[in-house]
Amino acid sequence: MHHVSLQRPSAGSSGADLMSMLRVQTRTHHEALERSLALLEPPLSRDRFLHVLQRFFSFHKVWEPAIGAHESLRAFHVSRHRLPLLRRDLLALGMQADDIDTLPPCENARALAAHEAEAIGSLYVMEGSTLGGQIISRALAQESWIPPGGLASFNPYGDDTGRMWRYFKVFAEQMATKRDPARIVTGAQATFDLLKRQLAS
Repeated sequence: MHHVSLQRPSAGSSGADLMSMLRVQTRTHHEALERSLALLEPPLSRDRFLHVLQRFFSFHKVWEPAIGAHESLRAFHVSRHRLPLLRRDLLALGMQADDIDTLPPCENARALAAHEAEAIGSLYVMEGSTLGGQIISRALAQESWIPPGGLASFNPYGDDTGRMWRYFKVFAEQMATKRDPARIVTGAQATFDLLKRQLAS
């Protein structure tokens, strides 16, 4: 694999090259996660997706408060929380509320937001996942075990997905102008790597 050197935006840059930089620098990490999960490979069973959603819940239980600890990110992210949607999906798939609350937290997720710049990179991964989540939702729609309304946590924004992604890109590019882009990339890479360990186990 050819290594692409990371270029810092020049002074006064709008940060508009951030998304391209993130896409290139995280490609192998992203592909490794997708290969490991292979969510669209049969069987698309209830038990398989229940397990994945449980692991996602454990991740978000720690990751969302860690992101919210950064004042600069809190207001942006509060409307994008997926923990309530994950809880709703787990209940719809037959879990009891007490059992959901005792799912072990993914403590390693806290480190992904330890630094503000790395937290932005982590947000890039989670917001980007909503694009692929639409494809997963469509594939699952015909399965007999899917609850009414589908699994909301895979498609949290519905018809607003494109708009929400564009808004995230503007927000991230603005934030990047005063922060170290290398750390943003590091945060994104670490998030893909942790999700691979967390979700595929």
